[in-house]
Amino acid sequence: RFVADAAHELRSPLTALSLQAEQLDAAAMSTQARERLASLRQGLRRARSLLDQLLTLARMQDVSHESTQAVSLQQVFREVLEDLMPLAETKNIDVGVVGQQDASVTAPHSDLQTLVKNLVDNAIRYTPRDGQINLSAVGDEHGVILQVVDTGPGIVPEERERVFDAFYRVLGQDQVGSGLGLSIVKTVSDRLGAKIGLAYANESARSGLRVTVTFLRTGSAA
Repeated sequence: RFVADAAHELRSPLTALSLQAEQLDAAAMSTQARERLASLRQGLRRARSLLDQLLTLARMQDVSHESTQAVSLQQVFREVLEDLMPLAETKNIDVGVVGQQDASVTAPHSDLQTLVKNLVDNAIRYTPRDGQINLSAVGDEHGVILQVVDTGPGIVPEERERVFDAFYRVLGQDQVGSGLGLSIVKTVSDRLGAKIGLAYANESARSGLRVTVTFLRTGSAA
């Protein structure tokens, strides 16, 4: 509750600062001043993104949530890609859905959307320019397997448990992030009773990240 309230209260002053920075951008200034303004605006965007993720994490940790329903993962993929495609395009990253098969998961729609959005957002941030990200979902009588595979650096085995801790970031990565994305994914997965696993996308090259989220049908063996 404290985190949610604090994050909510900080949104208004950050919005005001962002508006002031936009107004300042229209003023005449030196090249050096404009470079510093660009850095300021980038920092404000990161701060607003962090607040959004803090609010999401607080909401996911709340025991009360919306009713469940059968949700199409292909529909969730489309919704998420609509939101995140501009971010991928800035790095010329090819993001797509593999296969035409659909699979449904009985869960709150917003939970699945949050889970997939954070997985894809994380993949975009850590995949180098001109890389590739593939989403897929397959289901059978035992359950549904959702995967997000990228051509980024991957995560070494000894780091794979730690990356789910809030604010933890892998050492040696120069990407700007809050360290909350995978923590949110883990929180949602636990709440839905799903299992999440990390592996290299290319095991022989020890590169890329393959995130697998498994939703078991009721009564299926683990």
